[in-house]
Amino acid sequence: MKKYLMIFCTLWMISIPLAQAQISPPLKPIQTIPLPNVEGYFDHPAVDIKGQRLFIPGEYQKTIEIVDLRAGKVIHSITGLDGNPRKVIYIPQSNQIWVDLGNGTCKGFSADSYQLLKNIQLNPDSPPEAKREPDNGIYDPATGLFYIGDRGDRSKQGTKGSIEIVDTKNGTYAGSITLDDNDPAGLALDPATPRLYVVLGATSQVAVIDRQKRAVIASWPITGGPLPHALGMDAVHHRLFIGSRVKPGHLYKPGKMVVMDADNGKIVQVVDSEGGVDEVQYDPASQRVYFTGTTGSVEVFKQVDPDHYESLGTVPTGAIAKTSLLVPELKRFYAIVPKHVILTPPVPESKEATIEDAKVLVYEVEP
Repeated sequence: MKKYLMIFCTLWMISIPLAQAQISPPLKPIQTIPLPNVEGYFDHPAVDIKGQRLFIPGEYQKTIEIVDLRAGKVIHSITGLDGNPRKVIYIPQSNQIWVDLGNGTCKGFSADSYQLLKNIQLNPDSPPEAKREPDNGIYDPATGLFYIGDRGDRSKQGTKGSIEIVDTKNGTYAGSITLDDNDPAGLALDPATPRLYVVLGATSQVAVIDRQKRAVIASWPITGGPLPHALGMDAVHHRLFIGSRVKPGHLYKPGKMVVMDADNGKIVQVVDSEGGVDEVQYDPASQRVYFTGTTGSVEVFKQVDPDHYESLGTVPTGAIAKTSLLVPELKRFYAIVPKHVILTPPVPESKEATIEDAKVLVYEVEP
């Protein structure tokens, strides 16, 4: 009996660290950086790795907040943008910041002085009544081209969006690719081929674009993802990670992560996920997918193999914290939380409402 008890105790002691290892969260919160005096939603940020700066578009406030990551504070705000900033990119070779705006322009700024360098009209032949609205984008470092998803009038059926192209090297408008959908959302670029993948929110498809021909060469249905909005890519294993909402808006959970073969559009796997997706990022080194939603968390998925994915768990972020940035070089994950009101019943009534200012939550990426 003692022998069996000793074996049982030994196995139990061994199982404790194994269980702890299994439930260890993939991200560890280590810092909070205040974003004072910033109202409303944020959108897609960028990072200067060498200079340790984070560039955060204040979507509602029409600013770009510059955060010094070493000092842990805002050091500058770019104001007077005239439109809602959506996707920020940082180009280290030229030390420039580029951003597309909801008023149909794209602006370039010096990352030294933060002064405006270029103001480029997107879709220049489109009249104001077309109600076009740029949103997300992606940068090709090999060519210096900035590809921007430009929405059509989403209040009308049958309107068409486009991919607008900006040449950041020359600071010029470089052309347009028409899409049979008015809601281009997430974009992913394959560095090994001319392919650009675009999630189409209105028709729930992936448009495959040949960047050299500047033409759509295929369209694939997104089965299991009714309202796709974000896109990540594993270029090595040819997998697309499509983040989909299940209902319009930011409030519904679960969402869906649809895994698609990037060669032929075949659906590989559909898994439940965090809701209200706005960012999906894949890290090749760890083979993890970071799925950021507006329902209060980021969910991290592990690639078991190219055809199978399992959740490592969700990590709390904040209310309607819809955008984020994974920076593998710094082993950091940044979640941007907007200013919001917290209601805490019961009475006293004077203490029911608490206002939390906007902030950046900084996480260390755990192995």
